[in-house]
Formats: sequence, C-alpha cells, structure tokens
Amino acid sequence: MKRKLKPVIFSKKTLFPNSDFRVVEEKEQPVVAFHKHNFGELVFIISGTGVHITEEEEYPLKRGDVFVIDGEQAHGFTKLKNLHLVNIIYCHDKFNALREEFKGLPGFNVLFDLEPVLRKSHDFKSKLRLNPNQMSEIIVLLKLLNKEYNNKLPWNKMAAESIFKMIIIQVCRDYCHLDAPKTDILFKIEKSLNYMKHNFVKPITLGRLAKEADMTIPVYRRIFKEITGLPPINFLLKLRIAEAARLLVEENLRVNEAATQAGFNNQSYFVRTFKKAFGTTPKVYAKGKIVE
Repeated sequence: MKRKLKPVIFSKKTLFPNSDFRVVEEKEQPVVAFHKHNFGELVFIISGTGVHITEEEEYPLKRGDVFVIDGEQAHGFTKLKNLHLVNIIYCHDKFNALREEFKGLPGFNVLFDLEPVLRKSHDFKSKLRLNPNQMSEIIVLLKLLNKEYNNKLPWNKMAAESIFKMIIIQVCRDYCHLDAPKTDILFKIEKSLNYMKHNFVKPITLGRLAKEADMTIPVYRRIFKEITGLPPINFLLKLRIAEAARLLVEENLRVNEAATQAGFNNQSYFVRTFKKAFGTTPKVYAKGKIVE
C-alpha cells in the first residue's frame, strides 16, 4: 500500500560535509522518520529485530542482514526490538569513482545495483544474510573501520577508505555463496553486465550478451529490462555515452575522437544520442564542464 507520508530530507552537506563517507553505529536504533537523502547506505544488522519500511513495502530485519539503500527511495525503520546496526553512508560521486575498481568483482553489481531494483518484485528474498562465521569476520572489519574513521591519527581517512574497500570485497564474496531465490538469475545478468563494462568500446551483439548470461535472446532481453529498467542495448549506449563524456572533459579529446574511443562509429548518431542524454551537444558539454 502506497504511503502518503511526506519524507524528511537528509543531505550529505548536513551529515558528513567534509568526508566521502561516514560510519554510524546505533546500538539501540531509534525509530527513524520516513525519509530520503542524496547519498547511499550500506546497512549491517548486528543484532535485534525490526522492520524496514519503504513507500510501498515492509521488510523484516534480523541479525546478519546486509542491504543497500539508494537515497532516492523514501524509507524508515519501525517495530524495533533491541536493533543494533552499523550504517556506512557514502557520497554517490565518490562511490561511482570506486566502481571502476570493482567493475569485475563478482557480486558487486548484484549487491549495489540489481538486488535493490529487484527487491520489490521478489519481496526482499535475495538480500544478503550473513551466517555466524561471516558475521564474525565482518564485525571485526566494521570495528576497525569505526576506529579509523573516528581517530585523529595521520592518514586515518586513507586507512578508513581501505577498510571500507575490504568490507565491500568481503560482502560481495559472501553474496556469491548465498543460496536464495532469484540469486542465480541476478548473477547471470551480472556476468553480462561485467562483459559489457569491459568491452563496451567494441562491437557487441545481443546474442553475445545472452550467451554470457546463459539465456536465450528473448528471455535475456526480458529479464535484463525487468532488473535494470533498460533494454540491454540502451544500457550499452548509456555506458558508451558516459565514457565519451569522461573523455571529452578529462582527456580533452575532440568530439570525433571521443566518439570513436567510446565505441561509436557514426559521429552524427553519437551527437544525437549524446544530446538526448545530456540535453546539449558534446562540444557545448565539454566547454561547460572545463569552465566549471
């Protein structure tokens, strides 16, 4: 049932203005007002129980649950009973930069991109729930992260970021061993996503992507759109356009050079596609970003 509550808005500028992420530990989590924000969250349930609410659904929480919250989705916590959680909140811009490092990591796309989108349709059944041994390992890392984040020693931010990366790697490894409904489909789609991300500058056919996912083309096309919200070819175009935008600004390439290096072999088509994505031409976009 759609909630009619107007969410409270939290911002990075208010909660962690001078950092790319923040560690919040609530040993007795209070009821949190329905809210949304312009940053992401990686949530670890250490003990206790509660209910995570969104605009349309409610999901029970218990020890071992690990899940990602996209800040654009309004949510809150209620029906809490001794709920102890650790929440890593992170800046989207910084996290997007980390994606390049983790683009081949099995489980990364599933945990941070695919499962949150598919959550509503499969009733949160594919969320990661750590077993006792996995929980023990992750709690050690979370304590170390909290310690480094809050101390004033030299290079503490660099140390905290390194531990954050270790936590991401660990939970992605744990996700790969998860035995839950739909996870096999998520990992098949992730395999095709990783193939796209490593080869998008080359010619890629729908048949090759379906083969990577071990599916027929019609099934692959349908499931890919259901999970990502985009047809496979549109997702591929999105990757190419993003790379072209980066090349225009960071490498200062000419429009035709950026188009070619991003996988476009027709400059007119590239300009039309770019303008549709950014609302302006590649040349104007590059000038504006460089001036900024």
